Amino acid sequence: MMDEFEISEDELLRSLIETIGNLPHSHVLGTDHQRRSGNHQIDVFIDLEIAGKPLRLLVEAKREAFPRDVRELLWQFRNYLAHANTDGREIIPFLAARAISRGARDLLRQEGVGFYDLSGSLFIPSTALYILIDRPSSKRSRRIQSLLEGQKARTIITLFNHRDEWIGVKELAELAEVSPATASATLSEMERREWLDVEGTGPAKVRRLRNPTPLLEEWSRYAAEQKPPKIARYFVPCRDTDALCRRLDESCRANGLAYAVTGEAAGQHYAPYLSSISQVRCRMPPGRQRDLVLSEIGARSVSEGWNLGVLQTRSPNDIMVGDHSTGIDFAPALQVYVDLLQGSGRSKEMASHLRGEKLRA
Repeated sequence: MMDEFEISEDELLRSLIETIGNLPHSHVLGTDHQRRSGNHQIDVFIDLEIAGKPLRLLVEAKREAFPRDVRELLWQFRNYLAHANTDGREIIPFLAARAISRGARDLLRQEGVGFYDLSGSLFIPSTALYILIDRPSSKRSRRIQSLLEGQKARTIITLFNHRDEWIGVKELAELAEVSPATASATLSEMERREWLDVEGTGPAKVRRLRNPTPLLEEWSRYAAEQKPPKIARYFVPCRDTDALCRRLDESCRANGLAYAVTGEAAGQHYAPYLSSISQVRCRMPPGRQRDLVLSEIGARSVSEGWNLGVLQTRSPNDIMVGDHSTGIDFAPALQVYVDLLQGSGRSKEMASHLRGEKLRA
C-alpha cells in the first residue's frame, strides 16, 4: 500500500501534467518514472511540446520547499545534468511541490529551475520561451500553520524579542516557558526557512534571527488568511483608556489573572500614531477568574459603544507580556502587530507604523 506522500505525489504530478496540458499550444508527450540510484536520481521525466518546442522536464517532487531545500536540490540537478544524455532536447530541471515558499520561488527563478505547486503557480524557463504563472498559495501549509500558532508562535515571539542575541535551545525554552523539544523544533523550522544565523554544533549550537523581514512577511500573509479572533465587547465606566487599563491591571493582579493589552492601545504605547484611543483590546484566559475581573471593573456586555474588547484565547499560555514599564502589561510588539493586522478601522495603518518604528523590518 502506498503511503500518504506517495499518493499525494501521484496526485501532484497529475495536477502538474493537467496544468501544462491546459497551456496554449502545449502537449504532454509522455512521462517516465525513474528509479533512484546512486547520486543521479530524478523522480519523473515529462516530455512535452510547447509552441512546437520539444522540452524535457526533470521533475523532483516534494511535500513543501523552502530555500534550504532548494539549495540541496540545485546540487542534485547539477550532478544529474553533468551526466545526462540530452538527445538534442532542451532539458529543464523542475520542482513540483504541494507548497513552495516565496523565498524558495525567488531562488528557483534566479537559478533557472522550473517549478509548480498546488496554488497553480507554474514557471518554465527555456531558451525559446518563458512561462510564469505566479499565484499566492491558496492554502497555507500545515507546517506554516503549526509554526505560527500556539507554543511555537510563543517561541518565535520570544526569539524576536531577543533578536540581536545569540541564543541556545535551553535558554530559549526557559525564556519562552516552553519545552526544550518545542524550542528545538521551532528553531529547526526557522533554520530551514533560512530565517536564522547559526553557530556551533550539538549542545553548543546557538542561533540568532538573521533578518526579521521574511518572518514578518510570512506572518503578515498568514494573518491575512485567518479569520480574526472572536472578541467579546464590553462597556466599562471610565474617563479614558488609560484609566481603564489601570483598573483592569489592578483587578487582574488582585485575582491572579494573566492579561496583556494589545491592539490599538498597545500600538500607541510602543509607537504613538493616533491623537487618541477610545477602545482597549486585551487578552485574558477564559474561566471563573476572568468573569470575576469583568464583574469587579463593572464591565457590561454590549454590541455597540464598547470600550473594552476581550480577544478569545484558549489558555494562559496564549498570554504573553512584552512590556510593563508603565505598570500596564502590554503584549509583545510582534503580537500587537499581528493583532492589528486582523483588526478594523485604522488598525492596519497602526500595524504598518509599528512595524517601521518598533519592529524595524
